[in-house]
Amino acid sequence: MVSTVTLEGIKKAVFFPFRGEKWGIKVLIGSALCFGSFIIVPAIPMFGYFGQIMKRIIVQDEDPELPEWNDWGTLFQDGIKLFGAVLIYLLPALILTIGGSILFMVLDFSLAFSSAAYTQYSSNPFTMSMLGNMIGMFGGMAVMMLGFVVAFVTIIFITPALGNMIAKGDFGAAFRFKEWWPVLKANLSGYILAVAIALGLFYLMYMMAMVLYATVILCFLLPFVFSFIVFISSVIGFSIFAIAYRDGVRELAEAS
Repeated sequence: MVSTVTLEGIKKAVFFPFRGEKWGIKVLIGSALCFGSFIIVPAIPMFGYFGQIMKRIIVQDEDPELPEWNDWGTLFQDGIKLFGAVLIYLLPALILTIGGSILFMVLDFSLAFSSAAYTQYSSNPFTMSMLGNMIGMFGGMAVMMLGFVVAFVTIIFITPALGNMIAKGDFGAAFRFKEWWPVLKANLSGYILAVAIALGLFYLMYMMAMVLYATVILCFLLPFVFSFIVFISSVIGFSIFAIAYRDGVRELAEAS
């Protein structure tokens, strides 16, 4: 029986990366690509790999399974589409988050320096410096928090958009609102649950990795462990998103 966004379906989606033939090698390759994804290029086939997992669930109507790392041309082609769609959707959140960070630093330093220049005219320069720091800190943090909120809301909307793109095999399908909006409405609770599970799982694995900070020696392993965490949580997350899309299409078909 194929998975749905139920307890049984969630169990299948969470544990499937650790099952199947040569799963260890497949995870190792994905983690290595994730480790080098800061230069963008390795991230492209990694996203193509996520797309293949989604295609197996949505198009082939099967349970999630780790595919082979063999058709690199297709991985790059599909990866560019998936990566591009994710980037376009998350661009407003990224701008707010990065802008908030810049605002934090700029206001903090500029107001601090301004207060230093104001010292000769003020009887309490320390107060002015603290005021500048607080404005920079809270102003920047407010913008960053807004970025996080926008990102969370966007992720809920992006999941059916990506599912529609995979189902139609067309990059533009991710932005055809009228096509995927009914699917989202048909399974809204499933999508919210899918996003909550994906983000919660990533946070849990991240907190477990923080244990490596307990010793100086183990903390050097953190970049490699974090690459593993990002890859595994992404594989699970995209599979759950695909299951939610498939469930939405089914529910929409049954309703009509």
